[in-house]
Parts: sequence; structure tokens; C-alpha cells
Amino acid sequence: MLTLNEAQWQALQQGEARQFVSMVCDEFLANRPDMLAQPGREAVLARMQNAYDYAARVGFTSTPHIMRLMYLSADAVRIHDDPLVNGYLRKRGATPEQRLDEIDAIMRNKLQGIN
Repeated sequence: MLTLNEAQWQALQQGEARQFVSMVCDEFLANRPDMLAQPGREAVLARMQNAYDYAARVGFTSTPHIMRLMYLSADAVRIHDDPLVNGYLRKRGATPEQRLDEIDAIMRNKLQGIN
């Protein structure tokens, strides 16, 4: 049986996380060639990695919600670092995923009012 020490385990997890972020980035860019052209894959990948890291720190556990935050961050750079967004996602009384759903609903309503 293979056993890993803590450093090896952490390295394995980090590698899997980087691979996940890279796959989500490529999926996003397949649907958004405008972003592939400008700002480019590396910039989008960095934005998504920052969002992934933030989600891990805040306590997101739902993969679809983590991906949604990563997609949002590709367009709105470091949206999670905005004091209002960060404060709301961390606010007690609901999970970060529930808070993100609420932010999504607000954005959809605002966009419908514009159209």
C-alpha cells in the first residue's frame, strides 16, 4: 500500500487543484474566444486561480459554486476582494454558496432591468 507523508499529500492536492482550475479555464475560454484573445489564457487562469484560492479560504464546498465564482472572476477581476462582496460572502447566517446565489439573483435582476 502506498503511503504519503504530509508534504507529499499536500503536493498531490495542490497539483489536482491546479489541474481543476486549468480545466475550468479551458472550458470557459472555449465559450469565450474574446477572452482568449484579450487578456489571454494566462491572465484568465491567474484570475480563476485567485478565485479558487479565495473559495477554499472562505469555505466553499460546492464545485458548481466554486466554478461560478471562477467564471465571475474571469470577467470581474478579483470581484471576491471587493469589500462589499467579500463581506457579504463571509456574512454569518448562510453558507458562502447561498450568498453567491443571492448575488447572482441580484445581478440577473439588475441586468433584466437594463434590457
